[in-house]
Amino acid sequence: MTFIPYLSFQGECAEAFSTYASLFGGKVQLSRFDELPEATGMPPLEPDQAGWVMHAQLTLPDGGRLLGCDNPPQFGGERMTGSSIAVTLPSEAEIRRIFDGLAEGGHVRMEPGPTFFAKSFAMLTDRFGASWMLVVEADGAAAGQ
Repeated sequence: MTFIPYLSFQGECAEAFSTYASLFGGKVQLSRFDELPEATGMPPLEPDQAGWVMHAQLTLPDGGRLLGCDNPPQFGGERMTGSSIAVTLPSEAEIRRIFDGLAEGGHVRMEPGPTFFAKSFAMLTDRFGASWMLVVEADGAAAGQ
């Protein structure tokens, strides 16, 4: 079984996924609402929503995926709230690099630093509204030690 985060945006999905690809690596695929055939049964879009993303996929270098979309209000959509994306990273240098990229224009809740449970841990919400928990695990943590 694989759990894959699916992020909801309000017009920022393409920019967010471009940012995530620049930080994490990988390839982005986007399908936009204005590429759909006419008879889809979906509510009409506002003119400024024509280029919004119906589905986005970032395929990471290790094969992992991050999914998302722009969720128009007339579809009942809202910006994401109430969850965080947890990412394990291999080093303190890498957590700093990713943190700095995600923090630009966002809201920092906890700077990267050592904790009782990790070599380094950080929390933030990026400028697109996605909440992140970044961690460099303590030695042996991945093996359950």
